[in-house]
Amino acid sequence: MKQYEIKLDSILPLENKSDYFPDYVFESERIEVNKIYYFYYKFILNVFKIILKWRLKILGSSYRKYKNDPLHKDVENIYTREAENYEYKHHLTTNFRDTWWRRQVGLEVINYIYINNKAKEKIKILDIGTGTGLSLEEMFKIFKLFGVKIDAIGLDYNQKMLEQAERNTLSRMTKNNLLEEEGREIRFVRGDARNLTKKYEKSEKGIEYFQKDSFDCITIMFGIGGVDSQLESVKEQLAVLKLNGILAMTDIHRPIIKLKEKWPWFIGNKNSDVFSIMAWEKITKPIVLATLWGWRDPTQIFYTASLVADYDKNKNVYYGFELISLFLDNEFWWFALPVMPTAKIVLKKVEISEDEYKKRSEIIEQI
Repeated sequence: MKQYEIKLDSILPLENKSDYFPDYVFESERIEVNKIYYFYYKFILNVFKIILKWRLKILGSSYRKYKNDPLHKDVENIYTREAENYEYKHHLTTNFRDTWWRRQVGLEVINYIYINNKAKEKIKILDIGTGTGLSLEEMFKIFKLFGVKIDAIGLDYNQKMLEQAERNTLSRMTKNNLLEEEGREIRFVRGDARNLTKKYEKSEKGIEYFQKDSFDCITIMFGIGGVDSQLESVKEQLAVLKLNGILAMTDIHRPIIKLKEKWPWFIGNKNSDVFSIMAWEKITKPIVLATLWGWRDPTQIFYTASLVADYDKNKNVYYGFELISLFLDNEFWWFALPVMPTAKIVLKKVEISEDEYKKRSEIIEQI
C-alpha cells in the first residue's frame, strides 16, 4: 500500500545545538502513513476547516475579505478590521479558554509579588499587545482578590484596538470595581513592541516610549506572534524591566510529536502524531495563525528568549534572562481536540558576566 511522508521541520537549525536548548527543538519529523489514514485525516481536517470558517463568518463579514486581500498577512490591517468583534471572536475561537489563560498570567505577577516581598509596594506592569485590554481585565480580577496595588500600562500598536479598550473594557472594569485610585490603576497607550526605549533618533508620532528599568513585570498574552522581529522585541523588554523583574509570555506552540495525546475514537492513537502534524500544517498555521490573525509561528521564541542579553553602557553592567519556568499544555479546546498546544514562559532579569553575554550573543546571531 502506498505510503505518504509527513514532514515537520526542526524548530532550531542543528548547527545551533547547545546545552541551552532541549534536544527535540533540533529534530525534524518525518513520518510515513498509509494511504487510507492519510486521506481519512485529510477529510476530517477539511470538515474542521469548513466549520471553522463558518464559525468565523457568523461574527462578521471581514473574514470573507481575507482570501483575495493582498494584505491579509498585514497585522495592522487585520486588527483594524477585527477590533470591533475581537473580543467575541477570540472567546469563540478559543472555546472560551482564553479567560483563564489571562488570569494565569495575573497569578504569575502575584507569585512575583510574594516571592520578592513586594505585597505592600505598587507594582508596575507593562502588558504588550494588549489589544482591547482583555488580559488586563482578567488579571485585575486576580489582583483584586489578592488586594495588591498595581499600576498597569496596556500597550498596542493598533489604534482601533485601543479605542475598544478605552470604550468597552475600561468601562467594564470601572463598573466592576476592578480599579481603585492610588491602588489599582490602568491606562492604554499606543506603542511599538520593537522599540520601547526610543532607540532610534527618529520617533514615530503618537508612540509612547519608556525609560530603562521602568517595570516590575511585563506580560504578553498571545501577542508575540504578531511581532515581526520577536528577538528585537524581547531585547527591548529586557531593557525596560527592573533588575529581578519578570517577563511572562503565553502563546501558541507547535506540536511536540513525541508527546502523543489520548485521542477520541474517530482519530485513534496509532497515528495521532500524523494527525497533529497535518492539523498544524493545513489549518493552524495557514488559517488560524496567518489568515485569521496575521500571526507568525511563535514557537522558536520560547527557546531563544532566554538567551537575549543586553549591555548597559552607563552602568557598565551586562543583563540577561534567567529561566524561571517553561509550561507546555495541550488542552482540548480547539474543536475539543488537542491539536493546538500552548506554551508559557517566565523569565527573570538578572546580571550576567561579560563572558556569558558574549556566549549568548554568539548563539543568537546564528539563529
